[in-house]
Amino acid sequence: DQPSDPFVPQFAKYKGQIFPVNAVHSAWPGIYTEGKKGLNQPKQRDIYNMWIIHRKDNSKYPELAKIRDDNSDTIPEVNTAEEIDALINSVTAYMKDQGYDLAGRKVVWINNDRMYLSGTEYQMLEKEYWESSPYASVYKYSHDVFPAKAGLGTNGCIDCHAYGSDMFFRQVVKYPFGDDGNPVLEPQYKKLGMSGFMMGMSAFREQIVKSFAYPAILFLLLTLLISVVCTWNRKEKFFAVKAGYLYILYSVLAAGVALVFLKPDVNIYVLPDRLTLDASHFIITVIALVAGVYTWMRMKKENLSGSLLCKLQTFFLILAIISGILMMIKFDLIYQIVRVAYTIFDISVVISVLISIIYFIHDQFSILKTETQK
Repeated sequence: DQPSDPFVPQFAKYKGQIFPVNAVHSAWPGIYTEGKKGLNQPKQRDIYNMWIIHRKDNSKYPELAKIRDDNSDTIPEVNTAEEIDALINSVTAYMKDQGYDLAGRKVVWINNDRMYLSGTEYQMLEKEYWESSPYASVYKYSHDVFPAKAGLGTNGCIDCHAYGSDMFFRQVVKYPFGDDGNPVLEPQYKKLGMSGFMMGMSAFREQIVKSFAYPAILFLLLTLLISVVCTWNRKEKFFAVKAGYLYILYSVLAAGVALVFLKPDVNIYVLPDRLTLDASHFIITVIALVAGVYTWMRMKKENLSGSLLCKLQTFFLILAIISGILMMIKFDLIYQIVRVAYTIFDISVVISVLISIIYFIHDQFSILKTETQK
């Protein structure tokens, strides 16, 4: 049995791979020696005894009274400038009372990668980008493992590259608490060292562009089929086709495409699953581009080169070819350009498909109009 409220891990990028992890956070008093690498730490029993003495006699280390519970979790947090100064001063006073030599040393407050010298002054500590703190571990998860079919990616690229995906857009803890006592959060992609623009663009491509592309390409294939049937019907004269029939037919098809796009759960009844579609993305887009080239050649043949439709088809076919080539090159030098090329390619394919659909539908109505005028 799986838990009814499973823990969602944080993700970290390590040696080129992304792992589910528990990144431990760190908040504690330290001892900083200028010019010396690393920090020392007061003994835990000393910090404990300091608080016991204060709680027995509030006149002892009175500044500890300034440290309050700001978020009502029954545990006081050292999160404001006043509280940080109070703890630093109190620990300093206690250690001196106990005979510790603090010459050349200073008590500091550590909050993940920040070392507070006072309530208003801090230094950033060097750490690996997958860490919360250089003094706290990051543990990889190998338990609470679900079956393979429940793994990320089983529903296609959209499992991760979507605006609501926990993989990149879930808010994770950056600091255990801020000035208000509540955790300071940041999007998961920042913890992975990724660009917000790039992640937003990838989510737009997978969740919106490609989610529309697949039903649109199906619509294109049906439009092609209708064109073939209409041509065959004209030759064999099976039945009379009127413009009104085509209006109804294409209205129904357009409504179906809109339904599939707006209701992704309908996809399973109309299209293969998203994983299959994404795995076949190259073949599907090649078919779409071949259709685009065919309509472009037809428009050239019909002396429509100067039309807006032909100019747009030319532009987006060229754009798709260039971005497609960039996708295959994948040079490190132009890595960011290649990442943008993926989105440009899919947008170009979708617009080319729409132009092809418009051309075929317009062609069918034009033929009917010509036949009616005879």
